[in-house]
Amino acid sequence: MYNSNDITYPLISWYKLYKRDLPWRRDFNHANTPYNILVSEFMLQQTTVNSVIDHYNRFIDRWPDLKIFSDATEDEVLEMWSGLGYYSRGTNLLKTCKIINEQYQGKVPNSMDILKTLPGIGDYISSAIVSIAYDMPSQAVDTNIQRVITRYFSLKYDDPTKNKKNVQDIIFELTSHDSPREVIQGLMDLGSKFCKPREVHCKECPLNDGCVAFSNKFFDYSKVKKQKKIPIKYGYVFLIKKSNGSYMITKRSSKGVLANTYQFPTSEWQEEIQIQGLIKSSRKNYGAYHEIASINHQFSHFKLELKIINVTKYNSEFLDSSITFGGKWVFPDELNKMGFSSLMKKVFPYLGY
Repeated sequence: MYNSNDITYPLISWYKLYKRDLPWRRDFNHANTPYNILVSEFMLQQTTVNSVIDHYNRFIDRWPDLKIFSDATEDEVLEMWSGLGYYSRGTNLLKTCKIINEQYQGKVPNSMDILKTLPGIGDYISSAIVSIAYDMPSQAVDTNIQRVITRYFSLKYDDPTKNKKNVQDIIFELTSHDSPREVIQGLMDLGSKFCKPREVHCKECPLNDGCVAFSNKFFDYSKVKKQKKIPIKYGYVFLIKKSNGSYMITKRSSKGVLANTYQFPTSEWQEEIQIQGLIKSSRKNYGAYHEIASINHQFSHFKLELKIINVTKYNSEFLDSSITFGGKWVFPDELNKMGFSSLMKKVFPYLGY
C-alpha cells in the first residue's frame, strides 16, 4: 500500500514552480473559470495543446463568457473552429452552453452526473471540469495521466480498459487528499514534459523516488502496434458559378467527417478506381468543365486528394447530382464569414480561375 502524500506533496510543489503557462489556467478565481475550462477541454479532445492555444484565445476574445457564447450561431462557431478538426466538438459545445444557459442559469454544473447528460461530455471532460474548475475530487484520466500512473506503479496494461479503471481509482484517491486541481494538472504536465511515450527524463521528474519504472529501468507503456498503412481517398470538388458571380455551396451532414461544415459540391471520397469514370460520364451527360488543380489534406486516419473541377456549363440534372444538402448560392466575399473547414478553405484561391 502506498502513501498518497509521497506522490501529491512533491508533485504539487513541482507544479507550483514549473507548471505550463496555459491561458485557461491563469485565473481560477474568476467567475468565468468553469466556462474557460469547458471550452479548453472540448478543444483539447484529440488535439495537441500547441494547436489549441491560438484557437482558444480567439474564441474567448470573441465569446468571453457563456451567456454571450450561447447567442452564437452554428455557422459562427464552425468558422471559428476551422483548423481544429473534429467539427462536431464545436457544435456540441454550442448545444451544451445553450442548455447550461437555459437550464442552469448560465453556471457550468459541478456535478459529473449532470455534466455527462450534456452533448459531447463523457467521463473524462466531466471529471476534468469538476477537478480543474471546481477543485473537487474526480477520476480525471487523460493519456498523459494514464501513462504516468501506469509507469509509477508498474501497472499491467495488456487490458487497456482494466488499466484505465485502475488508474481512475488511484486518481480518485489522490484527488481526495490534496488539491485536485493541482494534482490533475501536475500529472498532465509530467506526462507532457518528462514521462513521454517514447522518451523519458526521469532525473528531472519529482516522482522518481517512488517510481517503479524508474527503479526497474523499464518504461514500456503499451503493446507494440504494427504500423498501419494510411489509406488515401480521392474525390472531386466542383466550382459551380452563376453569371452574377455567386458560387453554389452545400452543407455536410450532421454526422461523420467535417460534420455540419459548408463545402463546395463534392463527390464521395473513395478509392480512385471506384470513381475513375465520374468525370467522363458527367461531361457527357451534364455539361462542360475541366480540372484546374488538386488539393491534399491529412486527416487522422486517412489522406485525401480532391481534384478541383471548374464547371463552365451545367443543367439541373448536374446540380441535382452534385448537391447533397442545403445548397445555396453565395458570393465570394461572404465565404470567410461562414463555417468552412480548413480543407475547403484550400479551394478559395481557385475561385474565379
